[in-house]
Amino acid sequence: MKKLSSIAIIGFLALAHGVSAQTNQQSQAASSQTNGSTVLAVVGQHSITEDELNQQLNRPDLRAAVDALQGQPAELAKLRQSVLTSLVDKELLLTAAKSAPGYKPAEIKQEVDTIIQEQGGREVVEPILKSYGTSWDSFVEDMNERLTIEKFIEKDLLANLTVSDEQLKSTFAANPNIYAEPETVSARHILILVKPDASPADQQKALEKITEIKKRASAPGADFGKIAAETSDDTASKVDGGNLGTFQRGMMVPEFEKTAFELKVGEISDPVKTQYGYHLIKVEQHQASQPPTFEKAKEKVRYQVMAGVHDKALQEKLAQLRSTAKIEYKTQPTGQS
Repeated sequence: MKKLSSIAIIGFLALAHGVSAQTNQQSQAASSQTNGSTVLAVVGQHSITEDELNQQLNRPDLRAAVDALQGQPAELAKLRQSVLTSLVDKELLLTAAKSAPGYKPAEIKQEVDTIIQEQGGREVVEPILKSYGTSWDSFVEDMNERLTIEKFIEKDLLANLTVSDEQLKSTFAANPNIYAEPETVSARHILILVKPDASPADQQKALEKITEIKKRASAPGADFGKIAAETSDDTASKVDGGNLGTFQRGMMVPEFEKTAFELKVGEISDPVKTQYGYHLIKVEQHQASQPPTFEKAKEKVRYQVMAGVHDKALQEKLAQLRSTAKIEYKTQPTGQS
């Protein structure tokens, strides 16, 4: 199984408070109340409570949706029911994963330990967890469960799924234009910031400053990247000589984009005024849009088709698990969160 990246572990940390009080309630599965929290559903011997649902809804990725639906009780109820269903599905997958021949808890524990060590170890991670109100044990348990399910899906459900070249060609032929390679530009820039409420005198001062910088950057043998590092007010790009990388239309503000796509390679623009201030732009590469061909797009098509195949396989597995598992919904979740 592919190891989680640093970004993924940060995601775990960001969501951690959503699992801070998840506990196994097997001994109280038949009860409608557990530690003062209403039991919403029972999956096998595991109870899912109102508290657990609310913790999920307090995750950063769901909190915004909850807030947006305040005052819309019917829609909020749908969201809560959807999250409850996902908790039921998680428990079904976790149970199936632990029953699978390939389940090796020692390997999963080792992988969790490796991920934590890659982030600096417990002494680094635990204080972050505490800031979310999450215990170390809850966090480790959640990571073990997530990785257990991920390994099960990848190795037991999806490992042997393939698609033929005929399927790929058929998908490509149905809508080839979405696989065209867009026109792109690679560029550097120098920015002299101008505040939105700057006086005409301050705007003129900024324009004069960038005009002088252009004279310097346009001199024979001048190093635009070095000058950008010395003069640009864009702190994010100046450390790399004003490098903005490669971008396509729609990714930059209109005034900047128009100039960048009109410049010749190696040419430095006149000062360009945007909402941020004045820019000098130097285009280093300009790639015209490339018509789609199957050979060029094959891996993109494969990714798209395999994503659909994987989703279908997962949904079929969940349907099978739902049909055979003992699932009892005790009560509908309330509209509170």
